[in-house]
Amino acid sequence: MNRLRIPTTNTTQQTIVAAIINDIYREIYSMEDWWWLEKFQVIITTNDYNTGTILVTNGSTAATLSTASASSLADRVLIIPGEASDSGVVTRISTHAAAGTAVTLDANYSGATASAASFNVYQDQYDLASDVGKVLWLRRFGYQYPLDALGPMEMANLKNYDTTTGKPQLWTVHDFDTTGDPTTVKQLWIHPYPDATYRMEVVYKQTLNTELSGSTRPLIPDDYVDVLTWGALSVAYPLLLADSARGAQFDQRYNRLLGHMIVEQRRRGQDYAQVVPENQYARTFRHRRNRSVPAGVNLGSTWFGKWPIRP
Repeated sequence: MNRLRIPTTNTTQQTIVAAIINDIYREIYSMEDWWWLEKFQVIITTNDYNTGTILVTNGSTAATLSTASASSLADRVLIIPGEASDSGVVTRISTHAAAGTAVTLDANYSGATASAASFNVYQDQYDLASDVGKVLWLRRFGYQYPLDALGPMEMANLKNYDTTTGKPQLWTVHDFDTTGDPTTVKQLWIHPYPDATYRMEVVYKQTLNTELSGSTRPLIPDDYVDVLTWGALSVAYPLLLADSARGAQFDQRYNRLLGHMIVEQRRRGQDYAQVVPENQYARTFRHRRNRSVPAGVNLGSTWFGKWPIRP
């Protein structure tokens, strides 16, 4: 407001200027998966549960465990092997209290009534951090290749028939903690169904912090914070002071600094494939040693004599 020569006591204009800054802030956010917005989250999968048997009734949401689970099984999936009435059905548990035997399903059970059926309960959906804007990559350990990302529909189709268990291999982001409510956290959906505790590491692009108000500091490096100033002034001069010429000057500054940011983003994203480190710590690395010539071997005839002599 000082650059615009507008008194800072003018609260009406102050609100307009803040809105302009926030517009520029969101515009920059949407352009790239900026390095300065990356964050990290660890998710540990839960063990499967299959102790005892379960009583299920066709057409009822009520079910009963023969052995109480110490932890809550809510929001996990229930699979009864060999179910013939609705073959391969996967049912989700709606409510269950820790150390209790009473279970409520998310809908009436569609399989056959069974008083003592063997079962498996898995947790294949996990809460992402509250500030996740976009998952950039995911990893788990023990494999040379990363997890594969699927679309939600492709994952849903896979779940129709595949009840494989083990370490996570596939992932997608689907729905929210409260289905259909975008004010709740997003859900990470994985496959196969985890049968033990496995560590997953999520790198994601965080959402923007609270829009600028008071002393709130925007999520942007000190080296580039002027991009908000130049961008806001390029809009504010024509809008508030009818000065398009000066607005164009600041627009040039804005685009120049934004260009530097994009170049830095590209540089940080390079893999430098032409540089291959000698990973001596890796199991697959074999250190080359100088070897003595084996007894009875003539270098001239045995080794170099195998290749044609250059004219």
